Amino acid sequence: MASQQDVAKRANVSYMTVSRVVNKCGNVRKETEQRVLEAIRELSYVPNAAARALNNKRTNNIGVVLPKKEYLLTAPFYIELLLSVEKYLRVKGYNLFLGSLHDDEAQRDYSNLYKEGKVDGLIVFAPLSGDSFLTKLVNDNIPFTVVLGRCLDNSYSYTDVDNFGSALNVVNYLIGLNHKRIGFVSGNIREVNAADRLEGYKAGLDRSGISYDEKLVFAGDWSLESGYKALNSFRTLDNPPTAVFCSNDYMAMGMIKAASDCGLKVPGDLSVAGFDDLQYSAFITPSLTTTRQPVEQLGKNAAQMILARISGTDYTMDGMVLGAGLIIRQSCRTLT
Repeated sequence: MASQQDVAKRANVSYMTVSRVVNKCGNVRKETEQRVLEAIRELSYVPNAAARALNNKRTNNIGVVLPKKEYLLTAPFYIELLLSVEKYLRVKGYNLFLGSLHDDEAQRDYSNLYKEGKVDGLIVFAPLSGDSFLTKLVNDNIPFTVVLGRCLDNSYSYTDVDNFGSALNVVNYLIGLNHKRIGFVSGNIREVNAADRLEGYKAGLDRSGISYDEKLVFAGDWSLESGYKALNSFRTLDNPPTAVFCSNDYMAMGMIKAASDCGLKVPGDLSVAGFDDLQYSAFITPSLTTTRQPVEQLGKNAAQMILARISGTDYTMDGMVLGAGLIIRQSCRTLT
């Protein structure tokens, strides 16, 4: 494998000249630069990423912080989003670094990843509402951005979807199908996006003159199991819902499984809607009516924002809220 010394010898220049060309430091005549680049091509030289990072005082790592490590299993939308973020960072020469994830708040000091020189910046996924560690990141002037969570005081950059408006659209759709008893399965309500979906659900009912009934709301945790449990809970009610809006597709799938196990037909006996539009939501039976989050754009926004924070450049998309579209499939029907 060729080294920088080999390139320098082939181009008849000094080692430092090759280093300046590789690291794009300037101060190299155009003619000399072309000679070095030609030698690099001839020798198939690949710059050492670690060495370049040292020269640039960068790790070329971006830390990713999830609210819970279990979300990689219980909320597969996070995997799709991680892949989208990685796609856009990879072309810029950056890698994702998954740091230690703790449920114990006393141990969740995100800033240590940066202070210990492990990452150049952080992307925080779906932070908890009022998370004091985000305030710490702001106060410590650590480059970071948030994805899947709004900033309520404009102190940091974020990209998210319109969870309130999207949830409102789902409820309006179900009401348009003549449903009046509409259940709701929330995600972790401490997360801003989960709380916004609950508020959108409430607003949809209120704007149609339907009274909010707390018995029709089940506290889920994004998992298949919580969707399954939610249906069993609703079935104990004297007047169970005719339709249920689940805060993600995984819980909706758990609910459809529970319905099948107890002899209910979806959508014949119960209409079910989800949120996310996972890749396999169109392939279950019945195919799932859901809300499609713009995962590619979310990932791209998060990548652009954190790179802007790292470089210290101004970026106009400090608070970006994207629309999400209702995808109508076969899991909901008109109530007659």
